[in-house]
Amino acid sequence: MTTDTYIDMRNLALPTNELTGCPVVGCVTPLEKADSQWGEMPYCPEHRIRIHAGTRTFVYYNGRDATSKRDAALRNILFERDYFKEHILGNAAKAETHRICHETSEDALTWNVFSRLASEGLLTKLLSTFIDLDVKEEPELYLWGLKVDLKDSSAPSLFPPLKCARSVFEKGIAKFLTEPDIILYVPEQLLVVVEAKFTSGNTIALTNSSHDAPNEKPKSREGILERYPPSALPSNTLLAPSSSEPFYSQLYRNLVFAIYMANKLNVEWGLVNLVSERQFQQQRKVEFQDPTQFIRALLPEKSHNRFLFYSWERLYADHVAKAPKLKDLAEYMYYKSANGLKALAV
Repeated sequence: MTTDTYIDMRNLALPTNELTGCPVVGCVTPLEKADSQWGEMPYCPEHRIRIHAGTRTFVYYNGRDATSKRDAALRNILFERDYFKEHILGNAAKAETHRICHETSEDALTWNVFSRLASEGLLTKLLSTFIDLDVKEEPELYLWGLKVDLKDSSAPSLFPPLKCARSVFEKGIAKFLTEPDIILYVPEQLLVVVEAKFTSGNTIALTNSSHDAPNEKPKSREGILERYPPSALPSNTLLAPSSSEPFYSQLYRNLVFAIYMANKLNVEWGLVNLVSERQFQQQRKVEFQDPTQFIRALLPEKSHNRFLFYSWERLYADHVAKAPKLKDLAEYMYYKSANGLKALAV
């Protein structure tokens, strides 16, 4: 193994009660210290990973200078790395690309899976799974609002309807604008927004609005409904929510954006919550529960089938495992780790 190798379950040692050294199997290199936002943390100079013993996860760490940080992030990108390096990593329109180097990065997982499917022209089949429509045309792929065209070497553009929706709903917000993880768009037919999760759950709104700030996205149920009201959408497309909890704030914002953007484009819309079955089954918190009932309560009955609670595991079984040309992606998903353990139930 070289110092810049990607690490997964093929390299990791079986977990013990206490993580005291490098998690890579057979590594006896004395640990050093490396910088982090939480202060100095244990670091393996042999495998260039910073070790978070409390959560049993690791972060690729090549050094503290900018070039080393970029190189470390790219270790987590297995597919279409040159495109990612040139157009996504460090892009001001993409929030928090510095987290790509984390073992548990949902952005890295999203890029690796969707860029690989796109490279083989397999997004049409996936889109047909997401929504019950006869889709014959390969959709345009937007990751974090940026158009990903692997055959185009020019800088990716921001999805124009997303820019428009932000100007309507998020005027005055200084940073961290709504950033759909995945948009699949078939011109003149369909737009599907996908909110992807890996080890984290769906965000729940606060009950108290005292933490809401004028120049930030609101965190409270009250603030969210004030900024993203159903009345801003065409009539009878989004219903006023009940007062029952929980209120899935991030999914609600993506729902509002999906309906608004599709209306602007005069196409059908869909919303998908893509999660890990294994990660969700390991948690008992409300953030890790199926939000289908919450979403359907916001929609007229005729629109209930526009939302899908789906998983990386189902995506693997439905579209990856049996495709010979995706053997590399199948291996990536099968051996993917999270917190030092097998990440997906595949």
